[in-house]
Amino acid sequence: MSIQRKFKVTTSVTQFMWASSREDAEKFQEELIKKGKIDILRHGETDVKYCFAGGKDFLEAPEDISQTRDPITEPRRGDWLEIEHGDIKACALVRRLSRRKVYYFEALSKTERSVDRERWQRWSKQHAIHPSYDGIVPPFIVDEVLTAHEDRGMLSGFSATPDSSLILEILDKYGYVPDDYEVENGYWAELYIDKAVSEKILENQQAPSGKTGTHDGVDEFGDFSVGFSEDLPTIDDFENKF
Repeated sequence: MSIQRKFKVTTSVTQFMWASSREDAEKFQEELIKKGKIDILRHGETDVKYCFAGGKDFLEAPEDISQTRDPITEPRRGDWLEIEHGDIKACALVRRLSRRKVYYFEALSKTERSVDRERWQRWSKQHAIHPSYDGIVPPFIVDEVLTAHEDRGMLSGFSATPDSSLILEILDKYGYVPDDYEVENGYWAELYIDKAVSEKILENQQAPSGKTGTHDGVDEFGDFSVGFSEDLPTIDDFENKF
């Protein structure tokens, strides 16, 4: 009597990725499936767990792609705080972080400043905090781009057009650098400012004869921008005086 042997064959294909959170990993996996880079039938389930060593075969999920991070308790570079008092808006853009400090660029004084994380969290709870993933460029950056276009005569006339290199140069100045995902899918910060410049150009074209629609110390950039002066109070002054 012969014994029939049976062999169990298991095939497994695994996609590795770096991600800042489980939610980011899951969202990025959904993006890969939609684009056909992962076949759910072929690749099966993905197990998301902590890993401290990567490799050349690892994909990297974009930070905050799931948009689930709490910017108050988990601040990151690119988050920005907005304090409004009457017609004045103070903006603070997070540039870097340490274990104890939040280092930020303050638009009113145009200086680099720092504050304890606890105090930053208190500010964030009391005022408007914009996470870096919300798709809104701080108004003082848009203001600077518009001013640079105006100085070069690019907001009116035959040469009126958004200058991509100028936009990217100013974004880079404030730490906005597109990652591979944004390059492939459209750099949101560049698109946001391009829209602001295009709307300003259109506004100038529709302005009455003799008026260019450019700013004369008065904010005319709609929802996109607010002008600032160096002698306005700092964020500390806002907290102390108002």
